[in-house]
Amino acid sequence: MTTRTHYLAVLMIAFATTNPLQAQTTAPPDDGMRTLLGGRTDLHHGGWGAPTAHYTRIMDQDAMLVGLRGGWLIDHRVTVGIAGHGLVTPLRNIAYDAYLLDQGTPAPRPTAFHMGYGGLLIEPIIAYRSPVHISLPIMFGAGGCAYDFNTVLPEEDGQPGYGYLEGQAFFVVEPGIDLEMNVIPLVRLGISASYRYTSDLDLPATAKDALHGANVGVVVKIGRF
Repeated sequence: MTTRTHYLAVLMIAFATTNPLQAQTTAPPDDGMRTLLGGRTDLHHGGWGAPTAHYTRIMDQDAMLVGLRGGWLIDHRVTVGIAGHGLVTPLRNIAYDAYLLDQGTPAPRPTAFHMGYGGLLIEPIIAYRSPVHISLPIMFGAGGCAYDFNTVLPEEDGQPGYGYLEGQAFFVVEPGIDLEMNVIPLVRLGISASYRYTSDLDLPATAKDALHGANVGVVVKIGRF
């Protein structure tokens, strides 16, 4: 090998060994480990709360549920929080009153059925950048229901109260869909529909699936979106 050829070979080897080192030093820094939330430093966080009102039917009767939703909004795309609903329409069950009469323990006044439930809320948002968009709330939780009657309790100094008869707890899953409109930056108005699935009831003269049913109503969200 001539001296000239030897010199060129040495230069080529030196270039080949130093170029990867230069590429390594000029490459952008590693973003680090990714997580389920993306591992981003620019992740946006917000939060909101919302009163709700829904029409439903329970035991073939019209009823109204009122409640609250709220939670932590992650990167504009999904909310993780809590939600709860309470029945504000006392419902009559004539079959239950007849059952008490047959048992020889009639209530002093007509009975009423009450119910409430709540739990974990997960709510993905579709097309969140649009002023009109869709969210898909789903709630997992538990609740309670009971029969009682209006009465006057001596220990309450003659003030109206409730005489408790029978009740039970239940589990509930309620998936839904909301059509939301951005009214102003801090307020969103939603038209909501959902379906309530519960574990079977075990109350006398009461259908096991008495609490299954659709809800239709409105949601007013106030917060940072």
